[in-house]
Amino acid sequence: MLLLKSFQKNMCRNRSIALLVLTCIAFGKDVAAAEWALKGSLEQGLQYNDNIAFSSIQKDSVVGYLLKPSLEATRKTGVLDLGFEGQGDIRRYDNSHWDCDNYKLSSNNGYHTNRSVFNLDGGYSASCSYAQQIEDTGLLTPNNQSKSYYVAPSWTWQWTPRDQLVLNTSYSKTSYSNPVGGVASIDGLNFRGNETYKVSLGGSHEWNQRLSLNEKLLFSDIQYTGSNTSAQNLFGFQLGANYEINHLWSASVSGGPLWVDSQQDSNGATDGQNSSSSLGSVADISLKYKDELTQFSAGFTNSVGPSAIGQTLQTSSIFANYSYRLTQHLLLDLRSNYRRSESFNNISASQFNRNYYTVIPGVAWELAKDWQLKGSYAYSSQDFQQDNNDFQNLTDGSMDSNAVMFSLGYSWDGVRISR
Repeated sequence: MLLLKSFQKNMCRNRSIALLVLTCIAFGKDVAAAEWALKGSLEQGLQYNDNIAFSSIQKDSVVGYLLKPSLEATRKTGVLDLGFEGQGDIRRYDNSHWDCDNYKLSSNNGYHTNRSVFNLDGGYSASCSYAQQIEDTGLLTPNNQSKSYYVAPSWTWQWTPRDQLVLNTSYSKTSYSNPVGGVASIDGLNFRGNETYKVSLGGSHEWNQRLSLNEKLLFSDIQYTGSNTSAQNLFGFQLGANYEINHLWSASVSGGPLWVDSQQDSNGATDGQNSSSSLGSVADISLKYKDELTQFSAGFTNSVGPSAIGQTLQTSSIFANYSYRLTQHLLLDLRSNYRRSESFNNISASQFNRNYYTVIPGVAWELAKDWQLKGSYAYSSQDFQQDNNDFQNLTDGSMDSNAVMFSLGYSWDGVRISR
């Protein structure tokens, strides 16, 4: 109990990921049986993209070299699970505007008792922001860095042999270093960071061996940074079910309403605020199939979350993924995704709507144990639908890009030590 109080006190004082890992290690009670594991991977590749800026005005075609190392360390005992992972994504192009360094450190830790599981996850990442804007805003700009970190404690209580109670909380912060200059067509584009607090209380019931039901109450508070700041409070609930159809097929469905209360400074923090309320929804529907040769998944998601333009967006997505093992060492893979993003309220001068579509066929060849050679082609297209003049020079008409990539990857099984 004293260790737990000390851990909580340290967490409040310092959000540093380094301290997070150290306190997680101190949290655990050592036992006789423990297992240490260390593994990693390294992937390097060549890429060609005919429109890396994803712009209809200034198209930059580039050739680049990509390097993606990763390392994972874990320690497991009867009551304590510790995990640490580091990832890198380093990109160098013939046009140095688009050089990119992405780094991510994360820690996943769990403490088990007879009826409870306490988890503490955390992470820190630093990257060139254009690497994440395809999924976020669709507005890509070089010479812009982003930093983010998060802390997410949770508690799961095994109420009865078939019932669980789950409490999840999280804090995250994202910031951008907007460039002084850049590509001419996107000068003046300023991304806005945010601080987000989330809490949810839910439960699950195992109806039988094939069907489980779940429910959740959730709340989020999103505070954006910068001038003319905005804030959103999100309230909602979800109901869902997971069903094992047979040994090959499985399905899951969840969804519910979400109320969004928004406030935005009209002319600065002291000149008054505009406020509005709206009703949205969250949903997650998926269907999966897996046999010895084939894997297939398809589904629909509807989510609400912050974006880099200072607006909370509602994003609907339809996806389908398919892979088939042609031979023992040759794998065919096909991924496709359609996304529709919309601003939640018409209270921001940055309001915009966007359609985005991508399809990626590829082939992977297992050269030898732990070695894999991959080739893929990606076609992407997006279309902005604005009802104001913001970013108009960036978003007139439809934009698309074609990319080809070849990569060679090595996966290291690592070492395991048991005692």
